[in-house]
Amino acid sequence: MSGARLLLLVAGASAGTALLRYLPALFATRPAHPKLERLLQGVPAAALGALLVQSVPTALPAGHLLTVAAALSVAAVLSLRPGGVLLPVAAAVAIAAAGLFLHLP
Repeated sequence: MSGARLLLLVAGASAGTALLRYLPALFATRPAHPKLERLLQGVPAAALGALLVQSVPTALPAGHLLTVAAALSVAAVLSLRPGGVLLPVAAAVAIAAAGLFLHLP
């Protein structure tokens, strides 16, 4: 892929993401319903779960089932607490690295 084509692809993806993130805010003229606010609070945990469940098993070499289970379990427990997604992701990465370093199955 040429440099210009790659730049165009990145620019298009960036514009699409920005549009989807900021367009609803432009048209919001009143506060959201409390039930909708409560529902939207669960989106980061759901997105984190979807990303980790698909990426952790494929990021580790085959045969590391215990390490995969430990990393996913720690990330799942930490994602239930209030706050950002940095700690659950960092903990999953640390568990995976430790499992590989210690040669856990």
